[in-house]
Amino acid sequence: MSTYGTILIPVPLEQAASVLREVCAAGYALPAGSSFCLVHPDRSVPGNGVFALAGPLSAELGAPVLAAFQYDGDRLELEVWRHGRRAHRYDSWPVRDDETADDAPLGADPAAFLDFAAGPVDGHRLASALADTPIDVEDMDVDGDPGYVWAQALHWDVLRALGHPDQVIRRAQWDYFHMRGAPQALAEVLDGTELIPLGTTARPF
Repeated sequence: MSTYGTILIPVPLEQAASVLREVCAAGYALPAGSSFCLVHPDRSVPGNGVFALAGPLSAELGAPVLAAFQYDGDRLELEVWRHGRRAHRYDSWPVRDDETADDAPLGADPAAFLDFAAGPVDGHRLASALADTPIDVEDMDVDGDPGYVWAQALHWDVLRALGHPDQVIRRAQWDYFHMRGAPQALAEVLDGTELIPLGTTARPF
């Protein structure tokens, strides 16, 4: 499974665009409904990863920021930033490299993510997802171990529980390199939706 890093901000894209262009050295920004936007930074640029940008963006925009990094289908990390400071950190597999330690998720507090709700919150699904206990059978580990098969499904359920539509969740699981590497497919999927190149990034199509 592919790695991706994205930032979700509860500010409309047209309102956030000038700050995004100033802070993000390279990447793309997209609308995520009428009240949110997504940032897909080029994480190959030093200091331009999702966790490095989250603090400055939260300070400049005066809004909370949710940075997400999903690694190879195995692990989801989420950070909430407010006023330039990290307010909360979630890690679905904090002891990934230590098989002897307790592998319960770190920071599984549903209240920490409520600022990012786009509609009615499904509290049960949100708490279950953060606890790495999927509700839907198809997301469960086929070997019988507890937890999600893929971290993408966990991330999907978190955003779904916060009221985001499927189209927005799909875009929240794109990565800058996916977008740059398949411009024709990206153009077809966006179907006229506004995309803003940031920093040194050119339009992909």
